[in-house]
Amino acid sequence: MDIDYALLADHAEVVSGKLYLMGGGWDTRYVKETPVQVRLAVAIGVRVGWDETNRPTPVRIAVEDDDGESLVRAEASVNVGRPPHLAPGSTQLTQFALTLPVTLAKHGGYRVLITAGEGPGAVERILPFRAAPPRP
Repeated sequence: MDIDYALLADHAEVVSGKLYLMGGGWDTRYVKETPVQVRLAVAIGVRVGWDETNRPTPVRIAVEDDDGESLVRAEASVNVGRPPHLAPGSTQLTQFALTLPVTLAKHGGYRVLITAGEGPGAVERILPFRAAPPRP
């Protein structure tokens, strides 16, 4: 298992196996004043191995500030089947998007922590981002 991609966006959704993004791939959110409530879209693609199909795989998403204080958490479970036409040994991509309401208490650093799987086979991705005052 691997996290193929993970992106921050203004809007993200998966429709019929395709990812649609608006305002994606940023690492700085410009906000005049804090605290401020924002909508944080996260797009994630998890690559599932041949031997990892047909069983639930937990996916956890957490948003933290630079001090490690948890701001919001979400959990999901993906279960990828194995179609009969799939060549033996093939991997499959499962993707999803979610929007989290987050309160940014101050200007500074934050991060989104994504974990797929459990135990020694779990994989992790960290998406750092900043809340900054608008540029002059």
